[in-house]
Amino acid sequence: MQAVRLGLIGAGWIARQHLEALRGFADIKAVAIVSRTRSKAEALAAEYGIPAVYDDLDALVAKEKPDALMVLVSEENMFSVASQAIQYGLPLFIEKPAGLSPEDNLALAEMAEQRRIPTMAGYNRRYYSIFHKGIEIIRQHGELLGVSVEGHERMWRVREGKKFSERVMLDWIFANSTHTIDLLRFFGGEVRSLKSIAHRRFGESRGDQFAAVMELSCGAVAQYTAHWYSPGGWRVVLYGDGVTVEFKPLESGRWTNRKFETVEIEPEEYDKKYKAGFWGQMRAFGELVRTGRKDAFMLDLRGAYETMRLAQQISLDAECVVQK
Repeated sequence: MQAVRLGLIGAGWIARQHLEALRGFADIKAVAIVSRTRSKAEALAAEYGIPAVYDDLDALVAKEKPDALMVLVSEENMFSVASQAIQYGLPLFIEKPAGLSPEDNLALAEMAEQRRIPTMAGYNRRYYSIFHKGIEIIRQHGELLGVSVEGHERMWRVREGKKFSERVMLDWIFANSTHTIDLLRFFGGEVRSLKSIAHRRFGESRGDQFAAVMELSCGAVAQYTAHWYSPGGWRVVLYGDGVTVEFKPLESGRWTNRKFETVEIEPEEYDKKYKAGFWGQMRAFGELVRTGRKDAFMLDLRGAYETMRLAQQISLDAECVVQK
């Protein structure tokens, strides 16, 4: 089988995580990389054996003729870079978030759909092996009855660290919180109905205290809570018939039966060796490039837009809003 040849755009921390995962594949390889900061691209190329480094995406595509592109740039640059990448008509992986607003995400989705380009958005938690095992445990006992997601952010650290631009911090619910908000759709399907309360207690533009209840298309009742200035971390609980599955932190899972016996859920080896979810995500993207078909867990740009819209509905754009 001929290897899928990837062109990478971006040479930051997230690019390194994808390159680490690529070490686990003989049939998918990075053949070229382009970055605004050439020195970073050259360093990654030397470390991971990428044959070619470019300053210009046009030159990369023309000379290397990759099978697909991966857009791995910063949040504020994602929309402009992805818009350019779509013009080449190649299958496209876009790291989350695909823009800093639902409108940006939708515009990218429509551009890709007009060109009939297969796309994948980088929600790596959809590929956690322990999540898939947790779903199977619930199914073995019956239906999924409920989903609880806690998406607490460490916003005080984000602001103290000064790593992100003010634009990214203003839209943090899209830039970062969609990781946990998307898990509502991943585990339970589309949202049939939703009621949300959002508070702006610490001045965050779209709120910083959230509580939402909803019915999902699988019939489960779901809830989402997030308190951005209270230590708590991320947590997911799945409720089934006589079984409860918990992930906290999200990379660690366990399930409890009616006798209150608890069993740990062991991740697959690839989720121990690489950043969790990245190996499975890369495998899925490789198959998308080869066949044009999505697997059951993948979000394309249209699916990513639906997650962004859900985040918007939970935020201060929600149907029921309380501000103090």
